[in-house]
Amino acid sequence: MAPKHVEHLKEWMQQMHKFANRGNDGQDHFFAHDSLTRSKVVDADEDSATFEYTVEKSDCNFSSNFHGGAIATLVDNLTTAALFTRQRKYFQFGGVSTDLQVTYVSGAALGSTILIVCTVQKVGAGLANMTAVVKDKDTGKVLATATHTKFNTDSRMGGSKL
Repeated sequence: MAPKHVEHLKEWMQQMHKFANRGNDGQDHFFAHDSLTRSKVVDADEDSATFEYTVEKSDCNFSSNFHGGAIATLVDNLTTAALFTRQRKYFQFGGVSTDLQVTYVSGAALGSTILIVCTVQKVGAGLANMTAVVKDKDTGKVLATATHTKFNTDSRMGGSKL
């Protein structure tokens, strides 16, 4: 574990929490926001981050199993977070998703603790490619694998120019 990478990532997650709560009187909650605030940084280095997450009722389908849409949203948010394990020339604002592919391998029940291992494969001026492996913390069983591609929006947000 590289402490500076963990701290940089935690700082970014706190900023995202503040951003998500702007104008919110505390009454509105939505999964994308909850998934970030409930994700715990376990480890991080220059191009990867591991998060811990406990499956709650709001994450589940009618069968009390971790819902595929909840997994996809979690992967979207946390692979983006992995971009912020260090300072980068590009993707200062996280960009927008162009492709998110999730392959579901096994299920997780309500109350399960899972690990999401996110890896930044490549970051360029225009696109960033990340992968994720979602697994059960206790058994190590793979629950899902994913690839995520993002388009850089920095120039539209006042950041770096392409």
